[in-house]
Amino acid sequence: MSTTKKINDGAIKLTRDNITQGRLGEKIRSISGSDKVLTKEELVNERRKIIPDKGIGNDLYVFAYGSLLWNPTVEYEGQFLAKIYGFHRSFCMKTYLGRGSFDNPGLMLGLDKGGSCQGMAFKLKKSNAIKNIDILFQREMVTGAYRPKLLKTKLANGKIVLSLAFTVDKKHKNFFGKKDVKIKGKMIAKANGFLGSCREYFDNTLHSLSELNIIDNEMRAISRHLKK
Repeated sequence: MSTTKKINDGAIKLTRDNITQGRLGEKIRSISGSDKVLTKEELVNERRKIIPDKGIGNDLYVFAYGSLLWNPTVEYEGQFLAKIYGFHRSFCMKTYLGRGSFDNPGLMLGLDKGGSCQGMAFKLKKSNAIKNIDILFQREMVTGAYRPKLLKTKLANGKIVLSLAFTVDKKHKNFFGKKDVKIKGKMIAKANGFLGSCREYFDNTLHSLSELNIIDNEMRAISRHLKK
């Protein structure tokens, strides 16, 4: 089972080339008041904390639960419906840049502690797995807002694997702990940034989950408020 792949509508396209050539970081640096952008060397060092250059001795998977579902930007050889335990999908990270502004911050998805989360696991090719992991770090960890982890992941066929997942850092200043879906809906409806609107991000993710027959209660509740 797969999802329809899309590219964001914003001024900066979230493509493999733009990520590897540093255009995402350059754009963030150009915005006054933005967070520090990590260098490639710093990002590699962050990756090495959980995945060494030689890999982990087993196949590497990436757990997709948000925009990676419809725009993975990595090369993979297989994709599987999957589930992780101990974390759930939530709009819990403010964004003032990519899909928001300082006047109208948006919300991005993160994996918050508790519950479980259904998504997709991408199996990376052994020949270039580390290269693709580093591309993901350039995309997701450009300002160090998440905590990358290797999580036990159950594939639809029952196989247990380790997958890289980006969990929320509750100590980060952009963490958004409120649970009110009305507030979240209002923020998502108004926010725009250089990657596009927060509503586009929400709609594309909800559509991908629908294609995978995955029901997310928070997203369904927010969707009802957006329709109003």
